[in-house]
Amino acid sequence: MKNILLINLSVKQQVEKFVENEVGYNPAIGLLSIATYMEMNGYRANVLDLIYEKINIDGLINKIAETSPILIGISAYTENYKNVLETAKQIKCLYGDVKIAVGGAHATLVPNDLIKSRYIDFVVLKEGEPTFLELAEAVSTDEEAIRYEDIDGLVFKRGKEINKNKYRKPIKDLDLLPIIKRELVDINRYNGTVNISTSRGCPANCVYCAATALSGATYRTRDVRNVFMEIVLIKHLTGDKTKYVYFVDDTFTGIKDRIHTFIRLMNEYKPDVKWSCESRIDIMTEELFKEMVESGCYSVQFGIESGNQEVLNKIRKNIDLKDAKRKIKYASQFDIEICLSFMLGHYCDTKETMLDTYKFIEEVCSQNSNIKIGVGFNTPFPGTWQFSHKDELGYDILEKDYSNYTLLQPVIETENFSRDDQLDVFMKIRQYQKCV
Repeated sequence: MKNILLINLSVKQQVEKFVENEVGYNPAIGLLSIATYMEMNGYRANVLDLIYEKINIDGLINKIAETSPILIGISAYTENYKNVLETAKQIKCLYGDVKIAVGGAHATLVPNDLIKSRYIDFVVLKEGEPTFLELAEAVSTDEEAIRYEDIDGLVFKRGKEINKNKYRKPIKDLDLLPIIKRELVDINRYNGTVNISTSRGCPANCVYCAATALSGATYRTRDVRNVFMEIVLIKHLTGDKTKYVYFVDDTFTGIKDRIHTFIRLMNEYKPDVKWSCESRIDIMTEELFKEMVESGCYSVQFGIESGNQEVLNKIRKNIDLKDAKRKIKYASQFDIEICLSFMLGHYCDTKETMLDTYKFIEEVCSQNSNIKIGVGFNTPFPGTWQFSHKDELGYDILEKDYSNYTLLQPVIETENFSRDDQLDVFMKIRQYQKCV
């Protein structure tokens, strides 16, 4: 059985601290999905998530020596892509024959940042499961099974020439993918909350978000019975250690019949686990709030993004602030945590509109005791509409180092607001900030 090694590199210290102290042990779902898919097709998959495994480069090299992988996959985020380049270099200097493929958000959005490195052989675009499998087949058979040119979703080098194949079509039926095998990492370290992914793609068109570029505009979901069985499996594997599951989807509640079926399953079989999710305030109803709480939902996060209606309209966020306030007030009567997230420094912001965001936060927090607030700074990630239209939108990018693209500091200015304006408003909001 041929070995592969999948690596998730650490990101900023603040993010690591959040993951360790607030969320707990949750190795990257994307890598676990690829690893499970590879094992189903006859490979031995090794997963190394360096957010949780505190090893240095020597430890990583030792892992490579132990497993002798035919192919190494590394996830690249915008904020850690330089670390990806350095890690690939250190691996290649010792194991020059081992092929290295890079996937993930930054690899999909800006593949040239990575493939131009002499130490990276391939870039995998968008969804990785079938592309990585075909790539492993090509590598392991010296392209007898399939040539690199015939693998959709792959960027590769043939000599000095860079070749970008056509995009692979999104996986239509997510239920064809196996439930991820959490035993590929240390199952005993799961404790408290376990993350679950139940959908891919996003039908929204917010100017600041890269979800459509990464996963497509079609919202694809797993059958909710499949999702429920994953919860049952997690409980079987971890027992009383798992008290909560968190659905990492951008909009877990997006399809009414699906969420109602999930609620019915939770009420009927009572798996002894509470759950939380992200949703959109515009699609929520009072009836759905009530049913979710009764089925064990203890927390919901909504991206409000601004307290100014004109700004919301311009960034294509389909939210009416009056409707949002009414729904937040209704939800607050239940024993449920309401997390509201906001961003300062939208391209169409002014200091006055950002102060509207502060006033909105002040109002909802004064009226509702179970509100948690998270505030970040608008960041033009490559692949977003606002990044590709930055010139016409009229903002200046102050920070060229992607490692600082953490949402934790201002990185843009316009003629209508400065870095200091954003920080001034943030300091006003800070007293309400209770979640990241």
